[in-house]
Amino acid sequence: MKKIKLVLTVLIITLLLSGCTVRSEVTVAPNGKTTENVQILTDTSTFESDAYSKEEMIEFSMEQHLAALNYRDYSYETIVGDDLSGAEMNKTYDNICSYFQDTLFNQYVYHHMNCIENDYYYEISNDTEYIPYCSDCSDWPALNDIEFKITLPIKAEEQNADEIDGNTYIWRYDENTRDKSFYLKISKSALEQSEAEYNANVSRKKTINTMLVVVGVVALLAIIGFVGVVLYKKYQRNKLDY
Repeated sequence: MKKIKLVLTVLIITLLLSGCTVRSEVTVAPNGKTTENVQILTDTSTFESDAYSKEEMIEFSMEQHLAALNYRDYSYETIVGDDLSGAEMNKTYDNICSYFQDTLFNQYVYHHMNCIENDYYYEISNDTEYIPYCSDCSDWPALNDIEFKITLPIKAEEQNADEIDGNTYIWRYDENTRDKSFYLKISKSALEQSEAEYNANVSRKKTINTMLVVVGVVALLAIIGFVGVVLYKKYQRNKLDY
């Protein structure tokens, strides 16, 4: 089964990604849930047609891959831009390791990624050598513009990203990249603390919102009561005048 899954993954990557720009964004929530957003883009002129719109042309190009994408629970939508167009795929995972083990799109530049989970850390690294760009290779996609971005709710314990923006870590690969490795280490205790703080903040906001609703209702009742008293007194005065 694992061998069949690997063959399917390689086939999808080769057919779907060759000659494209890839933008992969992974976000880890405080509770560990991991969301994947992958944009696979190519020159918009590729989808020019006298008979069909660009959206329809993208849909046609995706049809042969839908069974595999649906089987792996991906949702997708088309993207049409001035320069680049293509498709955007999305999926949610239980944790960061389940993402690296189950995604269709983590093998752009490595045949296999390794994610080790113990009581203290998630430790992710490439398990095979870097695959250099090859424009003439038919058994692997020729990708010369790849950006992999992962955003954590905490600071990474260790990493070798090309760029860091707050808690976002970015790796880039192009046709000039050689012998590049991937490494990311995440503290589970820090994630647990982040989740506890997140849940406490959510609970605090709910309490504040509930209090605001109660105060609002009490204030509204007070205004209604005040208006009622004023109108009643006015009514009483008018009644005495008659």
